[in-house]
Amino acid sequence: MLYSFEIKIILFACFTLQGLALLAQPDAQTPHGDGAELAKERLFCQPGVSNSSKGRGLLLQYSSVGNYSIKPEGGSSDGLNNSNVSYVDQLTAKIKIPLVNAPSLKVLLGYEYGAETYHFNQIGELHGDVFRSLDGSTLRANKYSLYLTKSFDEKYYFGARLRAAYRGDYGQGMSFDSRYASYSGLAIFGVKPRPDMEWGIGLTYSDNFFSKQVLPFVLYNRTFNDRWGVEAVLPVQAMARYNFSPGSMLLFGAEYQSQSYAIDVSGRSGVDPTVHPYYFKHSEIALKASFDQHLYSWLWLNLEAGMQLPLQMRFDDTVLPANSFQATSGAQPFFRLGLFLSPTDL
Repeated sequence: MLYSFEIKIILFACFTLQGLALLAQPDAQTPHGDGAELAKERLFCQPGVSNSSKGRGLLLQYSSVGNYSIKPEGGSSDGLNNSNVSYVDQLTAKIKIPLVNAPSLKVLLGYEYGAETYHFNQIGELHGDVFRSLDGSTLRANKYSLYLTKSFDEKYYFGARLRAAYRGDYGQGMSFDSRYASYSGLAIFGVKPRPDMEWGIGLTYSDNFFSKQVLPFVLYNRTFNDRWGVEAVLPVQAMARYNFSPGSMLLFGAEYQSQSYAIDVSGRSGVDPTVHPYYFKHSEIALKASFDQHLYSWLWLNLEAGMQLPLQMRFDDTVLPANSFQATSGAQPFFRLGLFLSPTDL
């Protein structure tokens, strides 16, 4: 039997995720990707609860998002102005390096490289210049992070994380151009009253291409028994956990995800030969199942699959705002394959 507090947490998760779905309305401001990522990212130095999912000191991951159609606002109902994405390739590499590893204080440096490439098999006339510029162009993200966790005693701890990210379609692997820069941070106060329960409250801050945001979040991790548990960072993640064994576990639920980039859009030859700087953002709720399997020593395998439900897709022309537009798209199946390292006592 679940306690009344757990029931309230689950109901709150349902309402908050439903609230995120309402953000799909035109002109709504969805949370920024960096703040959301920091809120739900697990550290191998984080207190955590018994049987919880493993922190990832090093991660290599490939993702593929399936076929779907993009309909720009103002497009005709016959679909002739729609553009169709055949698939999207995504690559992610993360590493965290300990600087201080004292019993009550952990300080780490983190680096993450991400690449996202859209492949279109049809480009409509409406805003076709934007989608032609996006087709086959690699959108890169280089993220530099500092993590700190301070334990005051066995029950209370404080965590802080700062990040500078550079996101865009720059041709080289890395760029520090201010045009691509965004900044984010997080602070959390956590309480672990017993080994099978942990909760915390915190704030995320994001200074991104579109606006500055400060958003609250709630952390809740609970292990009910040797098999079942909950891992939630509301309102951006709510996952149930099933442990097959100490080295094999399944998480399933919903997760908010978002990416944004600075991109160059080339105008039509003879009509508009100039290059316009745009900001591009997409956000989704991913309904997914994630399976972790211990392989050897610190090495783990991760498999994920599910469906992305789009919330928002927007393209802002920073020179001529009249060219800015939003778009809608259909549900997007996805699959991810990853390997990661995590200290383990298996």
